[in-house]
Amino acid sequence: MTFSIIGHCDRTGAFGAAITTSDLAVGSRCVRLAHGKGAMLSQHRTDSRLGDLGIALLREGQSADDTVTQVCASTPDIEWRQIGALDARGQSAVYHGRRMYSIYTHTAGRNCLALGNILDCDQVTGAMAAAFLADPDLPLAERLMRALEAGEAAGGEVAGALSSAALQVTGDHGIPAYDLRIDISDGRAVADLRALYEAYRGREEGLRAVALAPDSVPVQAALFEASIRRIAELGLDARFPTALHRDRWTLRD
Repeated sequence: MTFSIIGHCDRTGAFGAAITTSDLAVGSRCVRLAHGKGAMLSQHRTDSRLGDLGIALLREGQSADDTVTQVCASTPDIEWRQIGALDARGQSAVYHGRRMYSIYTHTAGRNCLALGNILDCDQVTGAMAAAFLADPDLPLAERLMRALEAGEAAGGEVAGALSSAALQVTGDHGIPAYDLRIDISDGRAVADLRALYEAYRGREEGLRAVALAPDSVPVQAALFEASIRRIAELGLDARFPTALHRDRWTLRD
């Protein structure tokens, strides 16, 4: 009851994923990414440990084929699982467990792999890959988001409203460019994820600066002044002498 896509950007080395399902909190369970190294999907009666093993192998430089082979060999319950890997060379590999009873498909393209189970039709992953490949000049996050929307438009899951979705894209210095999650939604998980993505888009560099160069980021004036007022109201000036040292902070509106 999950459809997803993993993809790679040659320009930045980033790997990313977009995923949705009618169950809760899909983003924390099914996706594993490593910047410049690869991407892993583990879904259908998900065992997140398989994703952990897969991404560790990809980090070591294993191919997608070897990664999937070793992941499948690691568990006696593999026939309940659906596994996908994308390696640093842009190659993909999949395994569809024989205990899956539904429509399940995958579609591989250059630097991408779309994967799905309990689908409404056999066109879902093909539509996702086509959307991802349609405009290679777009940012990776947008290509992934469009792919997820195309999968929903093509039929998506066979029954049940989509309750969770996630969009993840890696970044250098170990800081993700995107890690956006809708963990519970009233059947509009993909639309909710699009709204969250649009609200977040454009803030990546600012948030990266907060982590990598905090001295370069001004403090919000409204929060700064509200803090000073509250410190004074509570008589905590001795513990928090911010008002006496205003020149230590650069403010912005």
